[in-house]
Amino acid sequence: MNDDPVLRWLLEDGNPAVKYRTQTELLGETADKAPVIAWVQSFLPPDWRERTGLWGTYYLTAIAECGLTKEEIPLGAVKLEPFEASCADFMRLRALIRLGFADDPSVSGLIRRLNEKQLPDGGFLCLHRLDKMKYTPKSCYKANMHALMFCAECRKKGFQAGIEDALLGYFWKRKLFYRTDSPDTLVLNAREGWRTVDTFYPFEVMRAGLQNIVESFCALGYGDDPRLREARDLLNAQRTPDGKTVLGGTLAKSYLPKERVGKPGKWCTFYTLLGNSASASQNTPYSTGWCKR
Repeated sequence: MNDDPVLRWLLEDGNPAVKYRTQTELLGETADKAPVIAWVQSFLPPDWRERTGLWGTYYLTAIAECGLTKEEIPLGAVKLEPFEASCADFMRLRALIRLGFADDPSVSGLIRRLNEKQLPDGGFLCLHRLDKMKYTPKSCYKANMHALMFCAECRKKGFQAGIEDALLGYFWKRKLFYRTDSPDTLVLNAREGWRTVDTFYPFEVMRAGLQNIVESFCALGYGDDPRLREARDLLNAQRTPDGKTVLGGTLAKSYLPKERVGKPGKWCTFYTLLGNSASASQNTPYSTGWCKR
């Protein structure tokens, strides 16, 4: 058993998915997926394969977040069309990359065309809205968060999506979280716990937690960039004295088993350490091997 108390906590059996991903992604070990498969099957509804729309995307994301692939959970054919470049579309595309569909012709073909949908500010906007406009609008922050997380997953798989540079510029211009016309005002300023500077999990179409945004920048190779320092400080402020990350907010109806808001969360802690792991690598933007910072 690892002698680090935070890792021992993540390796407990209560959350088999976090345990598995800690073993494989933080410690670089091999691990048994059978407990994860059984756990996922215990909380997915019997008809999850028939679900379409938003909850169809959420259930795919649940499987992907738990570290499983299309080999462990048969998923059938890829369903991507119509792709509207929305937050839900990028969330689904990220899940498909994690699930092992990067080489599927429909997925790889779509990725090659993504830059054609990118707006001048570097981001994306739902195409059904864009098509009705007679001027070039600003992109949607929500879609851009999920596009960022999608790009990070592509990098972990060893390839680039081709939209990273302009998309990163969009976030750097906003100091990640703030309006360009009011530098102290959050772009998404919801109630406390649900803001972009809070440790919200699991992510959904309207928001992603601070730990996932920071980890995405780290996976893309910017973990030690000075422009990420404020986000890192905000994330570190949510850590307990023993190194766990407190969950700041969660969905009312979650697609993953819930954790308690205001208490240390295993998912938030895992992603915090995963970002640190990526930053610790000197040779590649992302590698296994945990490093406490």
